[in-house]
Amino acid sequence: MMKTSKLKLLLCALLFCAGSGVALGEQTQVSCTPGISFWSLLGAVSVDYIDGRLVVNKLYAVCLPQPVRADNSNYAYSPDGGGKLAIVVRRADGQVLNTYIWYGENITGLWELSHYKVLGGEASIRPLTAGDYVIEFQLEDKPFYCFPFSIDTEPADDPYQPEGTRYFIDGPWNDYGNVFYQRNDPKSSLRFTTWVRNKAGHESKQAAPYEAKIVRMIDNRVLATDAGTLRLTPQWQQADLLFKSMGGDQNSFFKAEEILSTDGLYRVFVSIDGKPHGTYSFTVQGGKIQMQGRQIREGTDPQLFLLDYLYGGRYTSWWIKREEASR
Repeated sequence: MMKTSKLKLLLCALLFCAGSGVALGEQTQVSCTPGISFWSLLGAVSVDYIDGRLVVNKLYAVCLPQPVRADNSNYAYSPDGGGKLAIVVRRADGQVLNTYIWYGENITGLWELSHYKVLGGEASIRPLTAGDYVIEFQLEDKPFYCFPFSIDTEPADDPYQPEGTRYFIDGPWNDYGNVFYQRNDPKSSLRFTTWVRNKAGHESKQAAPYEAKIVRMIDNRVLATDAGTLRLTPQWQQADLLFKSMGGDQNSFFKAEEILSTDGLYRVFVSIDGKPHGTYSFTVQGGKIQMQGRQIREGTDPQLFLLDYLYGGRYTSWWIKREEASR
């Protein structure tokens, strides 16, 4: 069954544990590039279902430089006199919609962006229309990271609610799944994460059965399966899937070592309510899951690099592009 993420708790557990020394006040660590945790972006960015305004909650960043001009508080970055850390929301054509100036605090090497002020006040945040957008992160007015997304709309179809438009955000939630095993210990259970919703013009919590399987493609063998029921809402929710070995002990979960022991191509297939939800392919080589796409730093624009930052940077999870993704 789906485990809906409680991101403020989950991110504290995943991001704060064993805070890393990647840090940041001195710019002597050339390899340390400023970025925003991809996990935190997927949990913090959304659109209000009814009024269409962008919602951005607490974020986490790494490798931010200590600003020359610091606030006289815990917040090195602050709209009240500290360094300037901003996000600028733009349309795809470059038109600026809103600018948010953040309060940023360095906590054992991890920067927490807890709240902000909006230039022009929060009343200046207008409903978004259908189309493509980007959130541009800036340090002292210089861009260092981007998060593209799009907005889609549907007419409201609940006869007991006022007429109008319902808003949906699209982007990495549609496009990615994630593979992780605790402490990167091969004997730990393998977890696959995907994001799910019910894209409808009425608020609901639809119960939908799901099935998932892991297939080793060299011999087309189904190694493990999972099944259950998801509660779908119009907003994206995180679904964490744990598998049972085919023909194995049904009282224990499928271990990562069962794929790491054989090199080759693997696929995770997920269906919801009898319809395909996604196919996610990854490769094991030398007993290790291989990075792919924007998670490979070499050759990737630093502003688009997919920053995976778990347990103070000590452990890794693998972002897997959905084969059906359009991006």
